[in-house]
Amino acid sequence: MAQPPTLAQLTHSLTTLGLPPPSPTFLSPILLTGLQKSTPLQGIHATAKIRLLSADITLPSILLPSTPSFPSTTNDPKIPSQKLSSDILVQVLDVEDLSKSKWELIEALESERKGETTKGREIIRVIPPEDVGPSSASTQALGSQTAGREGGGGGPFKLLLQDCKGMRVYGFELKRVEKIGYPPGMGIGCKVLLRRGSVVARGMVLLEPERTTVLGGRIEGLDKAWREGREQRLREQVERESRERERNGDEDVMDED
Repeated sequence: MAQPPTLAQLTHSLTTLGLPPPSPTFLSPILLTGLQKSTPLQGIHATAKIRLLSADITLPSILLPSTPSFPSTTNDPKIPSQKLSSDILVQVLDVEDLSKSKWELIEALESERKGETTKGREIIRVIPPEDVGPSSASTQALGSQTAGREGGGGGPFKLLLQDCKGMRVYGFELKRVEKIGYPPGMGIGCKVLLRRGSVVARGMVLLEPERTTVLGGRIEGLDKAWREGREQRLREQVERESRERERNGDEDVMDED
């Protein structure tokens, strides 16, 4: 008779994917439920993987306290260059396409929200499927933007990354990294593995395909809030930048006087 899977076996099956060892507090209930249902290790592994990729890794019950995190100097802009000394699991909190201005992004979101898209100078009315509710307009807009990236357009992308200790560091896509893009292609809360040797230049992680692995997943609450508030945040950023330019302009005039 085959022996039931153990916690050590389940942990090993997850770490072979590049994931850090989860906390026994996180894994034990998953394993216990699987054993009660006589689920094989492969099935329990699949459940644990999905839940881990969907979890907030800053919660103390998810990963071991010894899990590697960013060094305290990682986001210091005064340091020209440094390298990560270990593999670090992070989750994505924000995504920005640096190839487009904020106004371009706002206009795209606004057009999709109104059910319109453009073809040359022609405005085309888009009729959403019957099962798509009005609250998902921003999701449709972001979905069309993501499709552009999958086809080879868009980017480089700038990501706001968070490690298991809660430290936030920006990542810049130095070279095209597979699966990086807007939701729903890459959800907010998506887990990314930054491999040892990743370069950090003046407080920003340089994302390169050989040292960056997008593992997937999303944190549903964060993902939903990010999509629904995307247009408003962009408008606020544009207004803030406009005020800063005006203030700097006034200061320049005063200096000339």
